[in-house]
Amino acid sequence: MLAHLRALWLRVPFHHMIPVVIMLFLIKEQFPFSNFPMYSNFDSEADVVFITDQNDKVQPMDKVFRSGSSTAKKAYKKELGKITSKRKRDTKEATAPERAAAGKIVLADWVAIAKPGALAPEIKALRLYRRTFELVDGRLSDKAPELLAEQTR
Repeated sequence: MLAHLRALWLRVPFHHMIPVVIMLFLIKEQFPFSNFPMYSNFDSEADVVFITDQNDKVQPMDKVFRSGSSTAKKAYKKELGKITSKRKRDTKEATAPERAAAGKIVLADWVAIAKPGALAPEIKALRLYRRTFELVDGRLSDKAPELLAEQTR
């Protein structure tokens, strides 16, 4: 009988995960365990931050700035959070001047970390843009990119 139950248990897909799931369900939110709320729902809106030259030609983030667009977005959100938290507001309620102020700080930081010689000599200015995508009535809406900051070289 025991051998039969063992054979049945081994045929269950991902059988090694069942005790982990039960344990996490029972423990709930107790350090060092988490219920991972960041994956529980998704916003209807997503945005991306990117850098272009003065002619709006997108620059390769990793090649030029040693880091990707997602890192630039995190830096931008952090700066925007500092600005809006002073006024006790969420970053989603940020005004255009507040977004521009955060963008100016981030662009200056990224220009400072650019790899020497990675930018072509004809590039005279860099621009930081934010582009937002939104799900409206089941369809993806693509808004025009918002210019956050521009810095000459």
